[in-house]
Amino acid sequence: MPPADPPTPPWPAADFSRVPFDLFTSAEQYAREQSRIFRGPVWNYLCLETELPNAGDFVRTWVGDLSVLVSRADDGSIHAFENSCAHRGAQLTSKLRGNTRRHTCAYHLWSYSLTGDLLGVPMEKGVNGKGGMPPDFDKRNHGLNRLRVTTFGGLVFGTLSNDTPPIEDYIGPHAVEQIQRLLVQRKPKVLGYLRQRIPGNWKLYNENVRDPYHGSLLHLFQVSFRLQQPTMRGGIKMDADLKNTWNHSIVTEEDAGNRKTLSDAYAGTGKFAPEMRMADPSLTQVPLDLGDGYKTTILSIFPTLVVAQVDNTYAIRHLRPKGPDLVELHITYLGFESDTPEMTQNKLLTSNFIGPAGYISLEDGEALRLVQQGIRTRRPGQHEMLEMGGVGDIRDTDYLSQEISIRGFWSFYHRIMEEA
Repeated sequence: MPPADPPTPPWPAADFSRVPFDLFTSAEQYAREQSRIFRGPVWNYLCLETELPNAGDFVRTWVGDLSVLVSRADDGSIHAFENSCAHRGAQLTSKLRGNTRRHTCAYHLWSYSLTGDLLGVPMEKGVNGKGGMPPDFDKRNHGLNRLRVTTFGGLVFGTLSNDTPPIEDYIGPHAVEQIQRLLVQRKPKVLGYLRQRIPGNWKLYNENVRDPYHGSLLHLFQVSFRLQQPTMRGGIKMDADLKNTWNHSIVTEEDAGNRKTLSDAYAGTGKFAPEMRMADPSLTQVPLDLGDGYKTTILSIFPTLVVAQVDNTYAIRHLRPKGPDLVELHITYLGFESDTPEMTQNKLLTSNFIGPAGYISLEDGEALRLVQQGIRTRRPGQHEMLEMGGVGDIRDTDYLSQEISIRGFWSFYHRIMEEA
């Protein structure tokens, strides 16, 4: 019998207000996550439909640490399969994207269709009546390892499990509504990409995007220029499983009169600086093109997708774990087909908010590095504390100073890791 998986570290609190530090540093736990989460009953974000406009277009992406090819077939259908030849396992391509009529392994030239079927095996019948594959060899039995694929709102998802629920049930009603708001009522187009390697565990980033508490503390820029302030209307809403979170803030006329409340909230921190001004204020003066008052929408979908609107910046963030101490953040910046040239330029301008050198998210990568660095030396059995906003029941809130939605993430993480 194969050796059993090592047990998950014990949880010090049933409401997940205590999280073992070992979960962020253990190589054994990381390996267990690959099988129980990424190859388990979840929908993994793969790419955007708009990135595959033509038959033969493909992109290379990641499901956990598994390299995956996503391909558009001649009939317009989308297929996903492991980037590994069925013969000897060689990687089929290292290209990020491209167009091809067939996927061919460089090692022995086995070739596959756009749907992952095996098309050709050189010397299958041998040479001069000698060699070749056995008489019972059937190419139909040796296609690429396929993922189940579904789409919603122009997002392409894949799963390696037959037990994953329908996509709308999986993401939940708040995600359905926000994806329709952000990506369906206008047809998106890709403006560009950025990649960032963060020396921290992939789950730390999941905590970060479900944590509105840090947004107005770590990110001075957000507070000073009214992108997100703790006095704004908003809060968090979760799906039935507590795994997916909609973190949002809404600007109102009341916000301009909240200076004293903010000053009291930041007393002693030196963080609140309403007198701060930009030499070129155009970045913060781009009008919200949806006109509904939402300043931020951070939609976090388990395990590795973030659909984000920060002011007038629209982006897909995809987490690609590279080990217990490293995650790659792949950001796809979006505009829309209906945008005027001026609107496109405005979106390119506000893209300076988000990314490895952005005015806002520059600090997130550094914060995650500091956490990973700090917990490496913590003793076994020690844990982080999540009590902001209260303990006990994990519930939606209409305020932003809370860590409750992080506990929601951990409750589902615990369930899928233990039930698998």
